[in-house]
Amino acid sequence: MGSTHVVVGHLFAKGVTSPTYFFGWGFTWVPWFFMLSGFVLFSAYLKNPKEETMIQYVLRRSTTIYPLYAFSLIPAFILGKAYGTMAAEWPTLLAQSFLLQAWVPHFTENALQMHCWFLSCMVVYWFFFKPLSHLLKNITLLKTCLLMGFFFCLPWLLILIPLIAGEDVDWYKNHQFYQTDDFLDIGVIVLKYHPICYFHVFILGMLLAKLRQLLDKKATASPHGCFSWRNPYVVALQFVAPLGYLALLLVFSVQEFQAKAWGYKLSARVSVLLPFQAMILFGLAGLPSLPLPYFSYMFSKMDFLENYSYCVYVFQFLCYAIWPQTGLVNLFWYIIYTYATAFLLARLIQQPIQKWWAAHTKARLVVPFVLGTFLVGFSFLPDPAYDNSLPDLPASIMIDNRTVDVRLNLEDPEGRLRGAMVINPSFLIQDGQILVAARRHRRETLQRNGIYHGPEGSGDAVIIDQIWHSEILLGSKAPAGGEGDGKENTPKTTVSQDMSMSAWSGLRTPQGKEWTEWLCVVETWIPSNSTVIRHIVTGPFRMVTLAFDSKPPHGGPSRFCASEIYIKAYYPEIYSCLTHPDPDCVIQAMNPRAEEVEASRTRSRRRLDVRMYMAQGVNIEEPGNPMVGYRPLDAHGGLTYGQTDVAEKNWIPFTYKDSVYFIYTPSPHVIVSTQMDGTSEKVYSTTFRPLQRITQESPHVQIRGSAQAVFVNNSQATPSLARPHYLALLHLYDVSTGRYAHHAYRFGAEPPFMMLQMSSALPLTEAASRPGGTPFAFASGLAVQGNTVVISYGAGDRDARALVMTLDKLDATWPPKRPDGRGERR
Repeated sequence: MGSTHVVVGHLFAKGVTSPTYFFGWGFTWVPWFFMLSGFVLFSAYLKNPKEETMIQYVLRRSTTIYPLYAFSLIPAFILGKAYGTMAAEWPTLLAQSFLLQAWVPHFTENALQMHCWFLSCMVVYWFFFKPLSHLLKNITLLKTCLLMGFFFCLPWLLILIPLIAGEDVDWYKNHQFYQTDDFLDIGVIVLKYHPICYFHVFILGMLLAKLRQLLDKKATASPHGCFSWRNPYVVALQFVAPLGYLALLLVFSVQEFQAKAWGYKLSARVSVLLPFQAMILFGLAGLPSLPLPYFSYMFSKMDFLENYSYCVYVFQFLCYAIWPQTGLVNLFWYIIYTYATAFLLARLIQQPIQKWWAAHTKARLVVPFVLGTFLVGFSFLPDPAYDNSLPDLPASIMIDNRTVDVRLNLEDPEGRLRGAMVINPSFLIQDGQILVAARRHRRETLQRNGIYHGPEGSGDAVIIDQIWHSEILLGSKAPAGGEGDGKENTPKTTVSQDMSMSAWSGLRTPQGKEWTEWLCVVETWIPSNSTVIRHIVTGPFRMVTLAFDSKPPHGGPSRFCASEIYIKAYYPEIYSCLTHPDPDCVIQAMNPRAEEVEASRTRSRRRLDVRMYMAQGVNIEEPGNPMVGYRPLDAHGGLTYGQTDVAEKNWIPFTYKDSVYFIYTPSPHVIVSTQMDGTSEKVYSTTFRPLQRITQESPHVQIRGSAQAVFVNNSQATPSLARPHYLALLHLYDVSTGRYAHHAYRFGAEPPFMMLQMSSALPLTEAASRPGGTPFAFASGLAVQGNTVVISYGAGDRDARALVMTLDKLDATWPPKRPDGRGERR
């Protein structure tokens, strides 16, 4: 029963069972196996001690565990290699061939067949069994009880010490599987898996065997005889195991006991629940001279399953790996399937190799070396052809002699080690340098069972965390050549040269905390199957660079920079200011504030109060310098324009006559002015008939802004609008298909900044972010230098690219002139 509960508990932890509270306690039986081993071995020793050395005893006992474990590593290695899921590196593979994985914290959670860590502990306990037996074989009943009481109380230190120190009892919850980055991670792994942390459980099993021997002598000395109900020991034994099971059943099943507040995970593992488990073991075993208790007699009918329980435990994850059903498993049929597999493996594999191991006392010593050589040697072979990755996009696509689409070689070694992509770049070409902001992006999905606290109360649930690991990257480099001087008609592609990127780690809140601490989780509750989908973003993303003069845009040479930081719920975006140190550098920012909104069928909860914020003084050369991410205006801080009950996004910044403006929406073309104190207001609103028609004819299409607006004054390269104007980007998002269409557009250089022209769709290279997904691209930056236009974008959340064209080529995408010589408004 214990091994079955462990299997179900592991499935529960994977989130593939129903969210039943009872299932989550399966892990507590693993330490019980240490107690069981100590109890059985010392009972046998007290009855018939054998003279053998410590090494001889370990080798003899190894017959029961090592052969099947070693065999299981081979299919586990093959499956892990084939599917690219193996986390173990060669030192781990070598260590676990000798059952040493639990001794080194960096190895334990990465090992093949990681759940077999307890075997690494068992070998240690067997090694010290002989000297421990000599120490305990002659102790008195009083010393036995005192020692048992001491070891029962020992695990409570894991609760008492944090309480005395004023820390949370579940201080260990911040540890993430596979992580060994700090002392907390190392400490949690040691407490969960290290042999020294379970030695007391093995000794408890030995003490329980000694208690059984001592009480048996007292029971046989009763004047009523061993088989009489008048013998108090006969009566008492009838209740020991049932009471132990009842106590555990209540702890595992009744959430109102709040057992997790005092005995969950680490404390239960090492183990607060030991007294109840000891009662079960003692009650089922009974006293040697007394008749077997009725409860134990009924359970003895299932003793045949013990021949397969070890096989069930060792092969449980291999069985799951080839289980044909995805998602939630049919637990009944899965248990039947696992035990049927264990029955075949026990008969065909386990029993023959154990016989060989016992018979070949010298040859078996070579097996760990051969196994380690096999695993380490084959680990260096390249993974098989199995590949679930997406096809690479071409590094360069020559569309015509004036347009090229290129991949941006933005180097991020730190992110590459984490499996992250660099996407959504934003360019600024200024003072002889190319300045770039981009996003480091990595997706991760975790599934587990837990407790959901929602508007309808609390309860068990399957929790799926869809995590977007996100950081802002900054970089700069002098171009290899000119980026266009207005005289050439060939686009320069030096933007594709290698550029080293660094994380913008200095962004801070006014309280000095990292900006990520302001983010929140978007939760979607699906009541039909008790599932919570949590969209989590670990940091800001999507940024756009903007530079402009302190005088009117068409004025003098002074530098001024601006950008926009946007963080909404768990879809945050940052537009970062990139330039040399300048006290006048401005960052406009948006950040979420708390407000839960309950959505329709799935009752989605998210925080949607989004505001604009400002900051100054970003230095691209020193991204680690602390930088406040906003300037508060009121209790919430931020710019005063916009709504608080919808997601604000894609505001387009630009400057006019030493003032900062934003395009709030492209249709209508709403212009918002801002001041450094956070004051903002709508100042102009105009309409553009072609966009109105799109909205009227296609209500499923949303019109949104992209990147920043750039001032253009080059009548020779822009004959379709031969006057000063602003160039900007917008995109049309089709909600029904999930497709994007990106367009450039022009608006007037003077108030009311009316939209004048919209180009045809830009030829951005699209890609899917996952197999079978919808291909898309997202424009994230715009730069104009001389006669060259750079439209930077992300393709499929996995490729940073740029569409580079000449300004006159872009001008050719505008509508043709009307007979009166004016450009047609589309």
